[in-house]
Amino acid sequence: MVDQAITQADVAEIRALFLRQAAAESAHDIRGIDAVLARALPGQSDPVNFVARAYRFWGREAVLEHFRSVFEGTWRFEPEMEEIKVLPISADVAHIFAPTNITTGLAGGSETTYRFLVNEFAVRTHDGWRIASIVPVPAQ
Repeated sequence: MVDQAITQADVAEIRALFLRQAAAESAHDIRGIDAVLARALPGQSDPVNFVARAYRFWGREAVLEHFRSVFEGTWRFEPEMEEIKVLPISADVAHIFAPTNITTGLAGGSETTYRFLVNEFAVRTHDGWRIASIVPVPAQ
């Protein structure tokens, strides 16, 4: 971790990271998801988690497996661009808040769109900013 304040350039990088994640989700691009998630340094705990009302996934591989599963059907992740907020927590952690429409459905079946208040936490790594935590909260 680097000991410095979050700059406007960091905020722009974090926002771009989130938008890459959104694009990868809608494109069912598992390599794109893999690229935005944080990686643990040797000897450190895996920082990645995805916690929702219906389920919890602990660790990068569990989160990637979740996405592999939902990508078998309909999955679109469409944040409200003008509502995305990046809020610094510390020099190495930022909270991303994004009201988002998520459309899901089984392959070949009907689709349903839900509105979520997506909360994510980005961490500064040696490879740049990466996503460590995903917490979608139903908006209804």
